[in-house]
Amino acid sequence: MSAPTPTSSSAEPTRGRRFLQAVVLWVYGIAISVFLLSIWGRSVASDTALVASAASRVARSEFVATRVEAWFERALADVGLEGGSSGLGSAIAALPEVESATATLIGDIVEAMAGTEEGPVVVDVASVYRPAAPAVAASLQAMGLPVTEGDVESVVDRLEPLVLVPDRGERPLVGRGSGPARALTVGTLLGLGTMLAAGGTAVYLSDDRRRMVRTLLTRLSIAALNFAIFFRLSAWVVDPRGGRAGIGGAAAEVLGAKLWIPLAVMVVSGAGAWTIRRRRSGAADSMQDGT
Repeated sequence: MSAPTPTSSSAEPTRGRRFLQAVVLWVYGIAISVFLLSIWGRSVASDTALVASAASRVARSEFVATRVEAWFERALADVGLEGGSSGLGSAIAALPEVESATATLIGDIVEAMAGTEEGPVVVDVASVYRPAAPAVAASLQAMGLPVTEGDVESVVDRLEPLVLVPDRGERPLVGRGSGPARALTVGTLLGLGTMLAAGGTAVYLSDDRRRMVRTLLTRLSIAALNFAIFFRLSAWVVDPRGGRAGIGGAAAEVLGAKLWIPLAVMVVSGAGAWTIRRRRSGAADSMQDGT
């Protein structure tokens, strides 16, 4: 008597199970991306020193230089030098002492935004540029302008304070506890939780659960490696020679930072997959020896 032929109704549960497993694996892949991007982004957003270093590159950009030139041109006009001040703002902004003060100003801005005091976030621009007054006075005197160091100090004192935020709440704007860091922490937990839920469901639906665990760990390891390679290449594309000033250099520094995080995920998950494979092959060899 021949065995009965499987019908479509008997194969239906298997098809539904395979479809559900495919959907769960797709969700697992999305969760990996959310987890890796969030945990990397949280580490970057929480690192005040990294933000300040990247911002110091922005200080040497044309955008910031134009802003500094406008500040000094307005201050020069206030003391009656507007008639002969054409180009003086750009000449002052290009002085090494002024560029150094601008970098200090950017650092002060980051530090102020990382603070936790309630109220407006204000940076005293005049106090930052006041140490550069002797160099500015010497430069203007070399141009034939009858100005003294005291005149330059009066110009610098006319630089208005920079109001970053009119009213800050209890949370800092940069660093640990800031809004971006908190949001990325939620993203990290959400991605990790979804990974565990989707991965656990995929293992439950699999006929070979140990093999499915190894597959999930391998996917995580490869995704982490791809993530690190992508950001490293992105940093190189933005700043091929390295050390570039301006917004491009700042973006490259951020993109190339904290890549040890995805690499650590790659190593841990890859080691887990290798261990499972090793144990499975060892068990198979033991069974063959027993027979």
